[in-house]
Amino acid sequence: MRLRTRLLPLALLLLAACSSEGDDTPDAGTGVVEDLCNNREEALTNADCELKPGVPMERFLALTGDVKAGDEDWYSVRIPASANARTLVHVTGTYLAASTPVNLSVTVQEKDKSTALVAKSDQHGAGAPKPVDIVLPYGTPDTQLIIVVRDAPVNPARPAYDARSPYRLTVELLENPDTNEPNDTTPTPIALAAQGAVQVGTAQGYLATDNDVDRFSFPLTAGKIAYVRVNAPDQGFPPNYRLSYELLRPNSTDKESEGNVLPKVHPGVLATARKVKLAGTWVLVVKGYRGNNEPVPAGDLRQPYAVEVRVVDEADPNDQSGDNDAHARASTNNLGAPGASTTFEGRLGYVSDRDWFAVKLSSLARPSVLRYRLTERSTATRFDPLPLPLGQMADRQVLAFTKVGTAVTAEQRATCTNDPAVCPRDTREHPDAPALVQTYCNNAEAVLCLHSLREESDPARFPGLSNFQGVLPVPSHGTEATYHFLVQDDGNNWADDRDYRLEVSWEDEDAEEVAAYSGGVEQPRAKTLNDVGTGNLPVGNATFEAKGQLTYGHGRLRGNDRATGLGVRGPTDYDAVASDTDRFQYQLPALSAPEDAAWLVQWEVQNLPDGGTPHGLALDLTFCDGSATTDGGTGPCTDVTTTSTGGALTLAYNPTAMRAWHTSTSAPLSSYQALYQMEKTASTTRVTVAPYACSCLERRFIKGGTLKVAVSATERTDYTPVGYTLRTGYGDYPRSYTAADGGSPTSCPAPTQDGGTWVGGCQFTRQ
Repeated sequence: MRLRTRLLPLALLLLAACSSEGDDTPDAGTGVVEDLCNNREEALTNADCELKPGVPMERFLALTGDVKAGDEDWYSVRIPASANARTLVHVTGTYLAASTPVNLSVTVQEKDKSTALVAKSDQHGAGAPKPVDIVLPYGTPDTQLIIVVRDAPVNPARPAYDARSPYRLTVELLENPDTNEPNDTTPTPIALAAQGAVQVGTAQGYLATDNDVDRFSFPLTAGKIAYVRVNAPDQGFPPNYRLSYELLRPNSTDKESEGNVLPKVHPGVLATARKVKLAGTWVLVVKGYRGNNEPVPAGDLRQPYAVEVRVVDEADPNDQSGDNDAHARASTNNLGAPGASTTFEGRLGYVSDRDWFAVKLSSLARPSVLRYRLTERSTATRFDPLPLPLGQMADRQVLAFTKVGTAVTAEQRATCTNDPAVCPRDTREHPDAPALVQTYCNNAEAVLCLHSLREESDPARFPGLSNFQGVLPVPSHGTEATYHFLVQDDGNNWADDRDYRLEVSWEDEDAEEVAAYSGGVEQPRAKTLNDVGTGNLPVGNATFEAKGQLTYGHGRLRGNDRATGLGVRGPTDYDAVASDTDRFQYQLPALSAPEDAAWLVQWEVQNLPDGGTPHGLALDLTFCDGSATTDGGTGPCTDVTTTSTGGALTLAYNPTAMRAWHTSTSAPLSSYQALYQMEKTASTTRVTVAPYACSCLERRFIKGGTLKVAVSATERTDYTPVGYTLRTGYGDYPRSYTAADGGSPTSCPAPTQDGGTWVGGCQFTRQ
C-alpha cells in the first residue's frame, strides 16, 4: 500500500521541528513527501520497497504521525540462486546535501530475524554528512535481506528528520575479489618454492568486508630465518582500515610478532624477520587494526594487499653454531699486547638479534687506548630492511662496556653507580649520562659499565656524520682486562640482513701521555711561562711550546649543543670520557709592580692527509689568586676557574665578533671583533688569540704564581692520531690593537697609580 501524508501547516511544522530537531522545509516544488516502506511486511511485499542491485533509491526521512518514534524506511534485496561463499552485499547510504540534521543509520538483517547482521551510522554532528558504507559477505542463495534506514540521534527520544534533502541508498551484489575466501578460519596455504638458496612464497588478498580476517599458513624449519611482508600498495587514498598483521606460532594462538601501520598512512607496508625456534606450520593473520574502544574495521573493495614469505639460512657465522645474542656468549678474541688488532663479522639478521663481542687485553703497567670502528660490507642481502615508522630512521647502535665484578649483586651495582674510578661517566657534556649509565649498571645479565655509545642518525639531518667509531682510554691494569662490544638496533625491533665488520685495535698512548703517567694517574706537565718581550710568539721555539696528542673521546661541542650532531658525535652518542685531556701547570714569572703582563696564546693541530682538521682545541684555565689566600694571608692561593659573572674560563675558537673584556657594555656592536684568528697552513690549522682580546695576566694571578691549562679536543671529526702544539708566553703590557673601523692603534687598558696603589690595568677575567 502506498500512503501519502500531507505536510502539516507551517506553524505546526515549526513546532514539530523544535521537538524533533528535524528540517521543516517542504520538498521543493511538490509540498508532499512520500512516506513509504514503514515496516518489514512492506519491505518484503511492496515493489516500491525492493532495492534493485546497482539502481540508487532516493527517499526522505520525513515527519510522520509519531514524532517521537521517528521515520524508518524498510527495504528488501533479493539474493540470487547463484550466490556463493564469495558473494558480497555492498550497501551505501548517503546524504547528497552539504548539511542535514539526520545522522543516517543503515541496518542489515536477515529476512526472518530481527537481530542485525551489521549496523552502521554517520555521526557527523555539526559537520557535513559522510557516507555509510557496508560490505557484507552473504552467500545464502535465493533469499532476501532486510535493510532499515533511520536516524541515529544523540538523544534517542528526539530523532531528527529531513523533508528537504533526500538520502540515497544503493545496493550492489558483487563477487569478492579475494580469491582466497573464505579463509577467515581455515588458512590459505602458501607454497614455498626454491629461488636459489632462498625459499619464496606469495599470496594476494583483500580485506573486502567489515572485520574481515584473512589467514595464510606456511611450513617453517627450526634454525631458519623467516621474512614475512604484507604490503598494501598506494592507491592514491588511505584505505578504510589500518593494515595490521599477526604471526602465530604452530598449533597455537601465541604471537611471534604483530604490527600495524599508522593512521592515514598509505601505502601500508609491514614486515618482520624472525629466527625460527619452533618447527611446524606457522599462520599469518592479516586484518584491519582495531584499538581499544574502536569500532569494527571497515572493509575496502578498492585496496588489494600482497603477502611475501622468504625463508633464508642463518648467515651470521656467530649464530650458526649457537648464538652470541647474550653477554655471556660473546664471541671473544685475545689481543696479546698493544699493536694487536682483530676483526669481527656479523649481521642483524632478525628481530631481537644482538651481537656481543669481547676482546681480552693482557696486563699492562702503562696507559693505552682501544680503537673500534663499525663498517658495512657491500655483500648482497636476501630481503629488504624492515620498514620503519614514518619519519624514523634506522637506529643501529655500537656500545662498549667493561664488566663490574664477577656476579650480579647489589654491592656491584652500587659500585657501578657511585665509583667513578670503576665506572667513569660524563655529566658535563651529556646531561642524560646518569640515567643512561644506570640502565646498564642494572642490567640483568651482568653489571656493566658503559664506556661508549654510538647510534645511527638521520643522514638527511647529519650528512657529514661518521660516528660508528671510537677510542677508549685503557688505564694500566695488573691483570687481564676484558672489553665487551654490543651491536644492536635501538629497541631490537629491526633487521636488515646486511653484513658488517667490527674492527678493534689496541694501541699505545702517545709518548707525552705515558711520560706524564705516575701512580696510575696522569700528572700535570710542569712548564715555565717565558718572556717574549715586545714581540710575538716564535714558531718552532721549544721554550714557548707544549706538545701532545688527544687520542680518545668524541670531543666537546662549542656551546654544548648536542642536537647539532657534529663530527663523530650524533645527538644521542655518549663517551664516559668526553675528551682526552692533557694538563699543564705553568710557573708564572715574578714581576715588579705593576705586575700586569700581556699573555700571548696560540695553538695548532696537524691536518689530516686530505687537509681536513681532525679536531679543535679547548683550553680550560685555572688561575691562582695570590691576593685571596685560603687562610686569610699565609696559606696557598685560591683557584679561579670562572669569570666575574660565573662563565667558564675557557679559550676555544669562535669566529663570531664578540665584546672583549675591556669593551664597554654600551659600546655599539659595530665595534666588536673576533677574539680569535684562524690560519690554515699546508700541514696545520693554527688559532691565535687576537690582539683585540687584550689577553693578559692580572697582577693578582702573577702574585699567585701558577697557571693550569687543561687541553681537550672540540668537535672531533676523525680519530687519526695527530699532534697539537700549544704556544704561550708573557710580554710587556699594555699592548695595542686596531679598532674595527681601522685608524690608529688602540691601547689595551693600562694600570695607573692612585695614591701609591696601582689600579685598573688588566682585568682579563672581568666579563
